[in-house]
Amino acid sequence: MTDDDRETLTAYLDGELDEAAEQALETRLSQDPKLRAELDAMKQTWGMLDFLPKAAPSTDFTNRTIDRLSMEGRGSQSTSARRPSRRPIVWAVSALAALLIGVAVSASYRRFLEKPTGPDEPVVRNLRVIERLPVYENLEDLEFLKSLDHPDLFGDDGT
Repeated sequence: MTDDDRETLTAYLDGELDEAAEQALETRLSQDPKLRAELDAMKQTWGMLDFLPKAAPSTDFTNRTIDRLSMEGRGSQSTSARRPSRRPIVWAVSALAALLIGVAVSASYRRFLEKPTGPDEPVVRNLRVIERLPVYENLEDLEFLKSLDHPDLFGDDGT
């Protein structure tokens, strides 16, 4: 697996490939189990990122930032009276950056939530069952398995 392959898979997951490149990659995925396994690992890894704790700024972050900007603005005004205030520019750039980040995160999240379609869709949908297939193959009776879930059998401890 090369770095170029990983970059291509990342672009594929982000929906950044053109149609020809996407079809070429899907053809490779259908023929190369190692590449397909890498794609599955990347999907699972990105899915787990949602469970990481979100970083939050300190409660006084806004006040400290505004105070710092106002001090910086006062210092620049005293050195040059002709120079206009940079505060509106800083606010505009900050608002634009926040908007762009919000749009990018929103687009990525929507792509993450999309259900897979195509020939691998049944496999993806039933992946939990397929991963546990060796355990299920030894099961002779589904009713026996369901009876093990009865609370009187092992006690109901709420887990």
